[in-house]
Amino acid sequence: MAAWLPLIHVAMRLPAKLDTQLRADAGITHYEFMVLAQLSQAPDRTLGLSALAEAANSSPSRLSHVLRKLGERGWLVRRAEGRSAYAELTDEGFAALDGAARGHVEEVRRLVFDHLTARDVTALRAALSKITPGLGDDA
Repeated sequence: MAAWLPLIHVAMRLPAKLDTQLRADAGITHYEFMVLAQLSQAPDRTLGLSALAEAANSSPSRLSHVLRKLGERGWLVRRAEGRSAYAELTDEGFAALDGAARGHVEEVRRLVFDHLTARDVTALRAALSKITPGLGDDA
């Protein structure tokens, strides 16, 4: 319990803090930022919708709503190829992500990494790498 309660506190509070910062600075939610970030890292900035939903830890309906919203801003395009559907990050979307990323990285640094030593970061990475595999859908 000595480690569990602080972990739960961080898991609940950190996303809310990041959401507040991104809304104020960039007019997007943390979830929207993560969708854009996933697309930016994909080959040709394109992902299938099911892969994007999995990468963003999202339900298909939530993802569909966000893709519509981001598409209306011109930040991505959706396209279908046969029975598959894809989302592609546009240059405008990449620029929006780039602009939002600066403040986001600073906020992550301020909230998390400014409080940790290099040794703490190494230990955190090691601990999280042991936990993460058990959180997959097949676990």
